[in-house]
Amino acid sequence: MTFRNTIHQKYVELNVAGGLSVGSVRGSLLAISLFALASIIFTGDLAPYLLNGAGMFFFGTAVLSLFLAAFGRFPAPVATTPIPVAIVMIAIAESLDVKGQNLYLTFVFSIVGTALLSGVLFFTLGWMRIANFFRFIPFVVSAGALAGSGVLILLMALRLAGLSIDPNTWSALLEPLMLVKWVSSVGFGVCLVLVTRYWKKTYALPLVFVVFCVMFHLVLQFFDVPFGDAVEAGLFMDLNWTGSIWPAVAVGDIQALDWSLIAGQSLNGLVLFIVLLILTVVSFAQLELGAKMEFDWNKEFKLHGVANVLSGFFVGIPGATAASSSLPNVTLRALTPVTSIVIALILLLFVFFGAGILRLLPVPANSGFLISISIPLISDWLFQSRARLDIPEYAMLLLICAAIVFVGFLEAIALGLILSLAFFAVQLSQVRLIDSKFTLMDQRSPERWTIPDRAIIRLYASRVTVYRLRGYVFFGSAFSLTESLNESLQSSEKPFCIVLDFNAVTGFDLSALDSLRGYMQRAEANGVKTILCGASERLKQGIERDFSPSVLADIDWTDDEATALTRAESLLIELYKDETSRDPSVREAVRREVSPAMETELGRQAVFEELIELLQDRATAIDYADQEVISQIGETPPGMQLLITGRATAVDSHGERRSQLRPGDVIDGESAIEASAATLTTFADGKCQTVLISPDILNQLELDKNELAIRLYRYILSTPAFITESG
Repeated sequence: MTFRNTIHQKYVELNVAGGLSVGSVRGSLLAISLFALASIIFTGDLAPYLLNGAGMFFFGTAVLSLFLAAFGRFPAPVATTPIPVAIVMIAIAESLDVKGQNLYLTFVFSIVGTALLSGVLFFTLGWMRIANFFRFIPFVVSAGALAGSGVLILLMALRLAGLSIDPNTWSALLEPLMLVKWVSSVGFGVCLVLVTRYWKKTYALPLVFVVFCVMFHLVLQFFDVPFGDAVEAGLFMDLNWTGSIWPAVAVGDIQALDWSLIAGQSLNGLVLFIVLLILTVVSFAQLELGAKMEFDWNKEFKLHGVANVLSGFFVGIPGATAASSSLPNVTLRALTPVTSIVIALILLLFVFFGAGILRLLPVPANSGFLISISIPLISDWLFQSRARLDIPEYAMLLLICAAIVFVGFLEAIALGLILSLAFFAVQLSQVRLIDSKFTLMDQRSPERWTIPDRAIIRLYASRVTVYRLRGYVFFGSAFSLTESLNESLQSSEKPFCIVLDFNAVTGFDLSALDSLRGYMQRAEANGVKTILCGASERLKQGIERDFSPSVLADIDWTDDEATALTRAESLLIELYKDETSRDPSVREAVRREVSPAMETELGRQAVFEELIELLQDRATAIDYADQEVISQIGETPPGMQLLITGRATAVDSHGERRSQLRPGDVIDGESAIEASAATLTTFADGKCQTVLISPDILNQLELDKNELAIRLYRYILSTPAFITESG
């Protein structure tokens, strides 16, 4: 989509009224939120520069939101630095071993560097078209990051309110102004939590915030507390409010920078990007679900890359679309770029004219607002996640959260990813690789063997075991498979042949070959044949490369299970011949089973030959060449055909063999009664001949020779091929 078409599409979507009303309220609230967030970053030696720091947040958020509103998929985004990323900024500030103006300049350019780095990395991931890979970031990692951020924000908000775990500071908490500071902070934070939960109006939060600030000033006036004393007591920010909010630095400041210190923040910058990436992925998933939109993640990554570069160029912050701030625009019917434009304009107004307003904001308003942000994070991601996760997963979440609070984000994210991989490996190793297990007693091949051969196969059927495998085979799951195979080799009824069906296997880790090789060697030593069907070319190459010739000699390869079962049955026939050469008494067991079956088969063959002789004046004989199609699946045949000589094969829509036909078998038996599409494709195995019996012929037969028609019906219904085909 071209630039002109993109702008035109956004213009068509404009909803000016909704965007103005919702954007103005949410823009004011966002300005308050960003100033509160900046107030916990610019603390200590950075505290005098809070106003400039807030300007970075205001301007950067405006740039990010405007650009993504113009070109992104979501029409009304709010793009800014997420809270966990702000926590990483605090870590960057604390790692700088400089003071005063040098500290401020080094920190600012370090943040600008992270914005530029994030932009380049976002764009690269999108350009390489691997953004969708990050959909698979484990939930516990993102949830742990959000929960840990909530705990840290709460601790910092309480510290901003004057509360500390240091017992030496507790006595000062009862001093009048200090008591007002921390009580009003905690009380206001709890009040905001209740307001956001029970009062769903757009204007509720900004209105309560303004009312609190006004009431706070009125209380100070009522008790005749001078503004200067309130500032000295820490109730208001003690800053140089006459300075400009933006730009945060001047061009001449670049000469005073120690670039080695900024370059030393590369690792922290990478950590910041990883945290930002995780939260961006979470936001994308939430936006797709909440807004019922499908994103092109690669495109969105590239757009976020450009947006971050622009933000860094204008001395702004790194950031991304925040679902928690953007999704309300859907429910408020303000899903329009106007919303983001108005929000950006309000932030820019704060940049150039907001110092007078920010000066009047009480510290308890900022700290209370931060408390109200932290409590939902802790509640949603730390406590409510317990119901969604198993105990091991929740324990991982707690460890990640604790690592963020007590160690750092880099260590916590690394710990989370390592634990997630370990947990995934354990879970995957417990997934059952064996989908089903059976012998030839339970299922036979479609091959039509002679009566003696069928008797031999029934006699030895329990000695062929088939394993249908499913899923991904790696070392852990392959070990459980080979353990089961080895147990069968040690059983009292040792199998003669084992079939491993890989048709439903999605992938194979070649490290699993070590486990499989051990079984193959034991099978070869025990004289057990192995048939592998449906194996990928990669697996076949790995086995042929790594296995010894003696082991390979006992392995057969087939493409499908039907062929594998046929091969296993032929091996049983060979086994019978080998055993009878050593023990002739085995023949007697087969003979006892063959005699009744042979008698039945001969009788059936006699009936068939008699029927063909009686029908020769009415039915049409058809000759087929080798591999010629007799009946095509989905097509309506002219009628039923009876195979007189030769052989034929019936396959399904996937090309898998369903039955092997011999003289006397029926092809498309249902078509003798009424026109119906063939359910199988039947083709000749060598030259063969059939007779065609159409519905017209059968109807005439019922009129002229009803007894012959009944005999033909009885024969058709008793034919195994007809039963297999129709049922």
